[in-house]
Amino acid sequence: MFIGEAHGLAQIPLFTAAVAQVLKPAVFVAEIDPYVAQDLTALAAQPGPPTAYLQQYPEALCFYNWAEEFELIRTLRAQRVQVLGLDQVFIAMAGRFYALLAEPAKGKPARAYLRRQAAAYQAQGEAFEHAGKDQFSMAEQRQSALDSLVAATHEEGPAVRQMVHDYALSYQIYQGQIHGTGGHQERLNLMRRNLLRYARSAQGPAGQPLPKMLFKFGSNHLARGLSLASFGEFYDVGNLAQDLAEAQDQKSLHILVMGKQGTAATSLSPSPSSKPRAYTAAEEPSLKLFFDQTTGPAWNVVDLRPARRALSAGKLVVGQPVQRVLLGYDYLVVIPETTASHPY
Repeated sequence: MFIGEAHGLAQIPLFTAAVAQVLKPAVFVAEIDPYVAQDLTALAAQPGPPTAYLQQYPEALCFYNWAEEFELIRTLRAQRVQVLGLDQVFIAMAGRFYALLAEPAKGKPARAYLRRQAAAYQAQGEAFEHAGKDQFSMAEQRQSALDSLVAATHEEGPAVRQMVHDYALSYQIYQGQIHGTGGHQERLNLMRRNLLRYARSAQGPAGQPLPKMLFKFGSNHLARGLSLASFGEFYDVGNLAQDLAEAQDQKSLHILVMGKQGTAATSLSPSPSSKPRAYTAAEEPSLKLFFDQTTGPAWNVVDLRPARRALSAGKLVVGQPVQRVLLGYDYLVVIPETTASHPY
């Protein structure tokens, strides 16, 4: 099952937890990297919020910095659901990532180098956070820093070298996005490779069926067919996962969950300057057709499949953005009034 969301809405993690209670997935697939997934799994097993971790590594848990999202992970882990991350190394993870790299490093020079860099990036991240700056060490790094990382670890074992490869590739993706030279397609390719790698591992030599999986990503990522992204034609994680399901004679259900109006979080930072933003239905013109049909204070569920059949039969004419919604998702859940997620 796929839940395509608008990020930063406090109601959606609660909705996802309710879906998981019924679906009983074995795996929760999230828009985070594998290393954040690893940390979340460990932190969710501990009592209380991850305050100490986030003080040490501000914003490093990505969307799960938000209290509602973190509590979703705790709920899922209580049900023994595996947390799987597919994304590139998160941009706020530099200090934490170098510390993780130092743990399996065997060579004393490499380990010492990684610990020094981890401490430096941790201090830099804390300084950015205290100053209320929307800056991250990974974005500030120069190529020479990546070259030094590769050189310092070139004699390490396969596990360390793979981590360095993951970090370097993620750095290149971010550089493309920051400078407007690309990065989006490379990110999608990485996420799909990670999903395929997991699928091969889960199926094993005998090709066993994949376990029941629940995905929660931004709405662009989980449509079947073309992504909802308006800046090009992309095939994303949702399309690949649907193909994997069909290859095993299984089905996929794609649910789009959006707020009609209200407030949404704008930042992962707890800084007082990072205030939620107000929004209205006018910001989602591709959903106006459906928003206009939903009234009242209750949540609404719109079955998109009849409109999709009408579209396929040539009985419905709509613009391309609406077409992608109809072709990509089975249901639209409309939250009439949302509140913003809040960070710890």
